[in-house]
Amino acid sequence: MTIDNKQVINQRQLSWLASSVITSGGILSLQNVLIRISQMDAWYSYLPSAFYVFGVASFFGYITRVYPQKNIFEISKEVLGSACGTIVNLIMLFHFWQIVMRDTSSVARFSTTLLLHNTPLEILILLPCLLLIYFGKSSVEVIARVNDLFYPLFVITVLIMPLLLSNEIHLQLVTPAMTMPLQHVTASSLLTIGNAGDIFILGGFLHMMSNADQVRSSIRHGSLLGIFLLTLSVFLILAVLGPKMPGNFLYPLYNLVQTIHITDFLDRVDLIILMIWFPTVACKVIAIYMALLLGISSILNKRNYPTINKPVALFMVITTHMSFKNTTELLTFSNFSMPVIVLAYQPLVMVILTLVAMRQKKKHPSTSNLASGGQPPAVNPSQKIGRLSERFSYKQWLWGGNVLISLAALCLFVGLLFSKYQAGIGTVCALLFSACLLLSALTTYMEVSQLKQAEASK
Repeated sequence: MTIDNKQVINQRQLSWLASSVITSGGILSLQNVLIRISQMDAWYSYLPSAFYVFGVASFFGYITRVYPQKNIFEISKEVLGSACGTIVNLIMLFHFWQIVMRDTSSVARFSTTLLLHNTPLEILILLPCLLLIYFGKSSVEVIARVNDLFYPLFVITVLIMPLLLSNEIHLQLVTPAMTMPLQHVTASSLLTIGNAGDIFILGGFLHMMSNADQVRSSIRHGSLLGIFLLTLSVFLILAVLGPKMPGNFLYPLYNLVQTIHITDFLDRVDLIILMIWFPTVACKVIAIYMALLLGISSILNKRNYPTINKPVALFMVITTHMSFKNTTELLTFSNFSMPVIVLAYQPLVMVILTLVAMRQKKKHPSTSNLASGGQPPAVNPSQKIGRLSERFSYKQWLWGGNVLISLAALCLFVGLLFSKYQAGIGTVCALLFSACLLLSALTTYMEVSQLKQAEASK
């Protein structure tokens, strides 16, 4: 039995999953390190991650077009052969296992440090793994729908934080803008690639979407939304707590939330936000766990992953408990080892699979045409929807997002280069950077809207 031959997830669910994967891990780690390195300029550090996830999204869209109805594990075996494909799959599974182990341990140690001081760490690790066993019996469709319920609440929570903190924000704490040395911002930017690399787990779900443009645009939109939320979070940390203290906190965002006070009778808003945040992180961990199960099943040449669910979950319990001696060791691994792991294999895998897929497309053009047969009006430049996009096609929105992200990078480079001579240049570049990042998130939303409208009009 292959239980997910008929599973599908729509583009909205894939977008929410992509955004959840980007943000859920980033709010528990890295922020204090970014602030220690780049201080008041730390909130620019997530920009290179946007370029990286755009590249991953384009890669997934392309191989979905050439190899429809297959996930990344099946594609690698078909492209590279059984032996080499299995080796590549094992490397990816090693990374996915590390992500699940890291995030499970992060949630457990966060809980025991700040919330449940007397609860044994073993129990806090076991409980999430029981959740993995429960959802491992179902399908990715189920966790996509659960994430569809909780993640919008998380987005709303982050977006209203500037309003909740309006009486605590002091913009002079983030000025003068773009005055840190270029190498400091570059170093902190490279560290954010570790969290951005988590998006690779969505390759395990490519067989659930047949439209390559939907895959690409959904991942672009979700990832950029997540990066925008992380950027906003770091900016608020700096604007409220300053560029010095948060670098010494384990969880700066939690300390930020603790400063929210709504009148005198509602001063524990952090508990309400944690009620929204915990399910969001759980959805991310479960989604990565499902990708891990799919990868192991592909090595066994089947998709009936519930048969291996319990042994893999118990293996996760044991390895998670044995992996890290303390919170400092966990955060060091998460902040400094993950970027190295991601950059060591993901770019190489993407280049190899793309080159072989291009050769496959040239040898069998009919196959590639068949693969893109599910893309009718979605990529038609003449498709127009809604008032806002009446003048723009899908391709124009796509390239508009690329141009805006490039402009944001240009603003950052110019600001870091010249603001030491004239502080006003840094301020202007920072404002333009913010506008470009926000507008690029809106253009990727319009990409998804175009595709959705085109699909509905078929």
